[in-house]
Amino acid sequence: MKVLITGTASGIGYETALLFLKNGHDVFGIDINPTAINPAGFSGKYTHFKADISVPESLPEIDGIQILINNAGIQSGTDSDIKVNLLGTMAVTKKYAFQKEIKSVLFISSVSAMSGNEFPEYVVSKAGINGYMKNCAILLANKYRATCNALCFGGVLTELNNPVTKDEKLWQKIMDVTPLKRWATAEEAAKWCHFMTAENTFCTGQAIDISGGERNCMDLFVWPEEEKPLEN
Repeated sequence: MKVLITGTASGIGYETALLFLKNGHDVFGIDINPTAINPAGFSGKYTHFKADISVPESLPEIDGIQILINNAGIQSGTDSDIKVNLLGTMAVTKKYAFQKEIKSVLFISSVSAMSGNEFPEYVVSKAGINGYMKNCAILLANKYRATCNALCFGGVLTELNNPVTKDEKLWQKIMDVTPLKRWATAEEAAKWCHFMTAENTFCTGQAIDISGGERNCMDLFVWPEEEKPLEN
């Protein structure tokens, strides 16, 4: 299939792109940074576009996308979270999803949208994605019979979370209240992305909690104090 993934320079997007390439799909990546993906040795091929999803006019022209995975996002604790994570993702979806070839759309959300544990702006951006996903699910099903879902991940071992995963004391605090005593890997997250788009053909309109039980714990937001907002 013809697959478009945003945020492929690192983390979940990078691993998801590799998994789709391994399975023979033609993958297009959009990221504000250059790619480190080398498609050599994979059965699929990869095309990278350097663009900022929060600047709609920078988005490339790509026709006939069958699978769209909205992964790109930031975690700044500022209004930029809303601009990139929500408004940027909406711009990407409007440009590539609503056409006759589309089979599946996936949004990478966060369990923070369900629990409220995070920077306020980040929570709002991801909660907005969940709401927008449901709107898209209705429209895509009615017109194109395509599926549309959101994966609400808890802790994932990516560079974005280095401020806590690389701090021994903060990491222990997280593990003390984490049921499975670990976080997901980006490779595990990629498998969920592949399943919900390339394999799933019936589940739609769902925001799925993939947090390893994290949402069952109260006040699990652990971050360096000097980087946390002082008030909401």
